[in-house]
Amino acid sequence: MSYFRRLMLFAVCCTLWSANAAEPKTVALRQGPGAQAVLSQHGSTFGFFMPETAGYLYTGLMVGQQGVWLHKAAKVKVSGANRGWELTVEDPLLKQGKLTMTVMPLTPSNGLILAVQGQKLPADLRFVWAYGGCSAATDSADRQYFFRPEQCLYNVFSREINAFTVYYGPSMRLKVMMGVTPPDTELRLADAKQMETPQAFWFSGKKTDAPALAGSNSVQSGTTYYYCWYRQNQEADYNYEMLPALFKHESTSTQSTSHDQAQPHTSFGPDFHF
Repeated sequence: MSYFRRLMLFAVCCTLWSANAAEPKTVALRQGPGAQAVLSQHGSTFGFFMPETAGYLYTGLMVGQQGVWLHKAAKVKVSGANRGWELTVEDPLLKQGKLTMTVMPLTPSNGLILAVQGQKLPADLRFVWAYGGCSAATDSADRQYFFRPEQCLYNVFSREINAFTVYYGPSMRLKVMMGVTPPDTELRLADAKQMETPQAFWFSGKKTDAPALAGSNSVQSGTTYYYCWYRQNQEADYNYEMLPALFKHESTSTQSTSHDQAQPHTSFGPDFHF
């Protein structure tokens, strides 16, 4: 790895680490032409901009009736990983275990891919995510204030086993975003007004005027699980079997994507450091 790339990764880690300081930061995982971007607050929550708002992603953990969003976990350590970063999570929910989530930007599409794995994990642990808030707006506030219920009013989700498509925007100019997750993922509609904890969101039900998509799958020690959010194009059209190779490619790619510092917003969590 070149000195310049190591310096860039160090700068990203320092930005994430400084989130508990007086002026916390938002980080650009990926930036493209025409104000396209994938932004991250906390290192584990994400916003997609095409440049219109194309949704937000929360990630978390759940064991039975207990859960925690990763940005609220007891301890989260971040280290640079090529063009992205790796989070190591420790929390009472994991007991003596540790979970790692590696985040990489996609090259051919304005999206990202996650790899999740762990050691000494509880047998009934589930990785949980929330996705929604595709408002199609171009308001700059959408890049600062993530996943508000009013952003979720007119999203329509189409689910197919472990993949989904969301349709949003004016009816004559519909936009789409897509996602692919592990084969045993359970998908359901949930209430974006009840996102205090993963379990509150997961069990919130679909009778709401602010629908968002909830997904969860069992996570076992020693196994790697992949998750991908993106906009489909001629070079980006994925199924789950393609994700391990896609992650490997993005993890070793030297093609430039930006992690430039974006606008300050909110904390990266109780103990976010490198």
